[in-house]
Amino acid sequence: MTIAEKNSPLLTAIHSDLESLFYKRRQEGKTQNPSVYIDYGQRKAADESGAEYAVQIEQPVYFPGRKELKQLLVDNDSKIKEVQQIEAFNSIRLSSIKFAYRYLVAADKKNHVKERLKRLSLIESYIKARPFFTPQAKTDLFIIETKILALRKHFNDLELGAAKDYESLNLYLRQEFVPNLKIPYYKSGVKFDRKDLEKKAVSQNPSILAAKGELDKARTELRLANLEKYPDYSITSQIGEDKSGVANRFYDFGLKFRIPVWDQFQNKVASAETNMKSKQDRLTYQENLIQTSFNQAFLEYEQSKMNLKLYDLAQLDRIDRDLNFADMEFKRGRIQLISYLELENQLHETHHAVLDAQISHLESLLNLLYITNEKDILGVMGNASQTFEYQPK
Repeated sequence: MTIAEKNSPLLTAIHSDLESLFYKRRQEGKTQNPSVYIDYGQRKAADESGAEYAVQIEQPVYFPGRKELKQLLVDNDSKIKEVQQIEAFNSIRLSSIKFAYRYLVAADKKNHVKERLKRLSLIESYIKARPFFTPQAKTDLFIIETKILALRKHFNDLELGAAKDYESLNLYLRQEFVPNLKIPYYKSGVKFDRKDLEKKAVSQNPSILAAKGELDKARTELRLANLEKYPDYSITSQIGEDKSGVANRFYDFGLKFRIPVWDQFQNKVASAETNMKSKQDRLTYQENLIQTSFNQAFLEYEQSKMNLKLYDLAQLDRIDRDLNFADMEFKRGRIQLISYLELENQLHETHHAVLDAQISHLESLLNLLYITNEKDILGVMGNASQTFEYQPK
């Protein structure tokens, strides 16, 4: 997970977005620059001409509260982006674990099929080596050859699946060579308190947090829209001198602002109100959606724990023992080929079922952790009964 986080350009991009919003907030808090107007010319009064000049300074001032609301709007964007960052962190962590399991389990399945091919090839050689090649032996050979052909296709499919799973994993790891991975297999799952998990899902799920952030932003936009009818103003000051006729100097001070006669921004306010209602409805939808997703995820997790017990890891030891027994008895001529192949096929399916139960349990657990926005992923996974005894060879 550490490597995946370190090598993720997505996290770097979100960090840059947050930094950009930091500077944007500082900019919104800046005082507006003043305007300077310089005037110079000639004026004639009482048949006397003279120079006339003036300097005017205008300082724009936000209407009280507008600057703070603009900063708050940036804060709203920052909170939404922070939620996206949290979601990205967890997605990268969980995905790196998920694809590591998928890759190693696919490799384990591939190795098991490889062992099956070796075993059936030995049976094929044994049949061909019989001194009397009877019609029964010839039929047995046809069955074995067909079985080997199907297994080779199955092996190719598993090899492709393992390669694709590795490519998915390497999207997060960005390694030039396949790393040495070791994963624990599960004997039993974690026992959760459903009500506590449900509260956590509703209060901390990234989708809900993002929807709440969007609603807060819509409220700020509505407050800003209501302020639009109260215009910003400017403080003006002018100093000058007129030397035509009787020379005189002047100085004045004033206030400049727009009068909301033709446009009181009612449409903008109505648009902001409608947008806020939309965000409220989206929040309600997200809460309902997460509630449903949580219920489904919890049911899947509980079912995966049952399958974990049904196809426990001890089955892997039993498969090896039963296969060795079948090999020996077939070579001694005590069991027929059909019985041998049927047993071998069922044991193969059991082997796959044990590994599929592991993957199903892990992915349902990760899905539950994602919905509840769990930060301590490894800590929760460590609460389950694990073993490193069964590793892909």
